Amino acid sequence: MTCAFCLIEPCDGYFSSYCARCHKMQRMIHLFGGEKIMNVLDSVLIVDEPTQKEKIKQELKSELTTREYNLRKRKEDA
Repeated sequence: MTCAFCLIEPCDGYFSSYCARCHKMQRMIHLFGGEKIMNVLDSVLIVDEPTQKEKIKQELKSELTTREYNLRKRKEDA
């Protein structure tokens, strides 16, 4: 029998309706509340285009800073 939530994984046990992963998500929703879980998912997983572009810029900036530091370090060592 497949999981009633994800419809992919087999169920945990004979009398269970969910797989282990979905059962864990269900416990988190009951523990923290559905609204809080949705807020976290929205802020982490769902990214609009301006935010995505800003994150790309930040990543490129940090990569360039790391490269500059490594180049300076090599010059100092030589």
